[in-house]
Amino acid sequence: MKNKNLFTFFIVLFFFIFSKNLSADELIFESSEINISNNGNIIEATDGTATSADKKILINANKFYYNKKKGTLNAFNNVEVNDLENNIKINSENISYNLNDRTISSRSNTIISDDVGNIFTVENFVYNLNNELIKVINAKIKDYENNNYQINKAIIDLVSNKIIGKDVNIDFDNKSFQKDNEPRLNGKSIKSDGSESVITNGVFTTCKETDSCPPWHLTAKEIKHDKEKKIIYYKDAWLKIYDTPVVYFPKFFHPDPSVKRQSGFLMPSFQGSSSIGGSFNTPYFHVLATNKDATIKPRFFSDNKLLLQTEYREINKDSSGIFDFSFLNEKNENHKAHLFANFKNEINFLGFDESSLNLNFQRSSNDEYLKTYKMKSPLITNENLMHSYLEIDSYNDDLSLNTSIEVYEDKSKRDNDKYEFVYPNYNLIKDFNDIDNDGKFSLNSYGFIKKYDTNIEEKILINDFSYNSYLKKLPGGFTTNYTYLLKNSNSDSDQSSSYKEGMDNKLDGIINYKATLPLLKKSQNYMSSLSPTASFRYSPNNSKNMKNSDVRIDTNNIFSLNRLGSSTSVEGGSSITYGIQYSKTDKTDNDIISASIANIFRPNPDKNLPIKGDLDDKNSDIVGLINFNPNQYLDMSYDFSLDNNLSDTNYEMIKSEIKINNFVSTFEYLNENNLVNNTNQSYLLNTSKISNEDDSKSLSFSTRENKTTNVTEFYNLLYQYRNDCLIAGLEYNKEYYTDGALRPEESIFFKLTIVPFGQTSSPDIMK
Repeated sequence: MKNKNLFTFFIVLFFFIFSKNLSADELIFESSEINISNNGNIIEATDGTATSADKKILINANKFYYNKKKGTLNAFNNVEVNDLENNIKINSENISYNLNDRTISSRSNTIISDDVGNIFTVENFVYNLNNELIKVINAKIKDYENNNYQINKAIIDLVSNKIIGKDVNIDFDNKSFQKDNEPRLNGKSIKSDGSESVITNGVFTTCKETDSCPPWHLTAKEIKHDKEKKIIYYKDAWLKIYDTPVVYFPKFFHPDPSVKRQSGFLMPSFQGSSSIGGSFNTPYFHVLATNKDATIKPRFFSDNKLLLQTEYREINKDSSGIFDFSFLNEKNENHKAHLFANFKNEINFLGFDESSLNLNFQRSSNDEYLKTYKMKSPLITNENLMHSYLEIDSYNDDLSLNTSIEVYEDKSKRDNDKYEFVYPNYNLIKDFNDIDNDGKFSLNSYGFIKKYDTNIEEKILINDFSYNSYLKKLPGGFTTNYTYLLKNSNSDSDQSSSYKEGMDNKLDGIINYKATLPLLKKSQNYMSSLSPTASFRYSPNNSKNMKNSDVRIDTNNIFSLNRLGSSTSVEGGSSITYGIQYSKTDKTDNDIISASIANIFRPNPDKNLPIKGDLDDKNSDIVGLINFNPNQYLDMSYDFSLDNNLSDTNYEMIKSEIKINNFVSTFEYLNENNLVNNTNQSYLLNTSKISNEDDSKSLSFSTRENKTTNVTEFYNLLYQYRNDCLIAGLEYNKEYYTDGALRPEESIFFKLTIVPFGQTSSPDIMK
């Protein structure tokens, strides 16, 4: 019997309903074409749906073959099975449904998914509807957290959401480790549910997967992944470097790759010092809240000293804070400690569009404590100078205000002179944008009250009113602009060498006119530019006494209006500054060579100006800068200041970088003759590095020689091997300085960085 219309379908349905052999497990077909044969025991259907009598199983397919006597249904081509009770969906090319033992199976590649988001791709499976167990072979599982599993054989319990399997590989979704890491976990067997997975004889690593063994991995008899706490625990674990056991951990744990912040111990390390002895560091990171955490860094010394350092961090919507403090316990000595803190907060202040409050506090109980114990913190930027302040920064489009109260403590000075107090300090800038279309007016008002060196006091109030014209092009190719400044200076000082004793009020003015003639020459491969420049400045006022000021003029500031860096006076008299700049670039805009040279001429010497650089003479030092980059292998620069007699060099800085294949070497040479205090500064610094093609292996060397004292200050030699998940290095350091409690040191130690868990180092091998 064969029919394709709906009327025939209802006849077939009627037959099923009233058949005396119909059981509760029979099927209901909805199809565009149905064939019934063998006295109704065989049903074949095309492009339709087969539904169980209890309506819990719904099967869609292109073709059905149902054997009523055997109680088996075979579905072919584009098969989709929906277990409506357990929210399971099965997609395959063929499915066998045994109604007697209530099993669904397939030997074809099949995709099984649940409502949680887990997706199973299997070669072979049997789904038992009675106990709701799925047996799979060669399964690939992508869970709801985007982790990928490969399991040879497994049983999945849909009621308890448990998986029991053997020969498992887990590729974790890398959300928090470094982007090149590929965290994965392998094991002999797995038991997993919604809260945890337990793997026996497991191996974990973050290294990229290759045909060879990973650079590092952790092996353990048992590895437990707590999915709720997002922690991986190890029992009887070994850290192996290229399959060689290095460190044994009876118990060990770390965050899984989905965690960006998780409490736990960080990599321990050793430190050695001839001044303070050896120490062992065991840092611990603790998450206090989603916006708060702390790192506790205890250091245990060989002579039973304990240094406890803690760094606390907090970030809120409109504020942030970081605190770093330590305490050193020494027998028979005074305890040493430090406290550094910084707090920032967005505030509403005097109607400004943006305002922030910044509080900084720095305090150390001992002058040599920070540098002796080599304290590390984002807040410790200077081991000698402590800077505490309360500051408010405020901004509008055309107005800004900065005000602060500050305290400086210079640990290198004697007790009576080490403190400097600034109360208060302010700086206000106002731009007047609508007054003139040819330039810009601005007002800068600033001042402070300062007390330092025990009994020196200075009170300063400055008002600068300036005008800067926009660049203007003249016939002949010249470009010009001019600037003038009116400066109102008010000071009241006591025993100051920088300001007049008592009250002093001044009104100074200066005008500067600058002209440049840019000349260009283009060829097929290069473009050259030559720009002669001259500026003419005049002030009717006399210069302030600045003869002993440590001011250096170079090509970057020689044409600036305030090139002397004085806030309370202007450069008096008249002068002409002239210079020339040359550059040659290739067609990719890379500078092949650039050079600039400039000089200051005064009709009359001004002995109030700094003697450094001959700024007080008719002709200043000739300053220049040459940059030479002829190819990809060489980069050089020469910054110099030549005495106006053209025979003496007062300043020279030579920098070079040589690159040849995988070899890079940089040199820096400084030689400065300081005419202010009759002292010279001269050194030579070299850093060299050679590496292989992919920079996985490198040897670097650095040294610095003090040319004034003819003493080598340090040697550093480092051999390093690195890849995506491991950095190993052997480092040699030698320091020759002697400073207070510090003495010359020499050490060799091994550094190991396990990415992304952190760095550790061995004790000094030389000890």
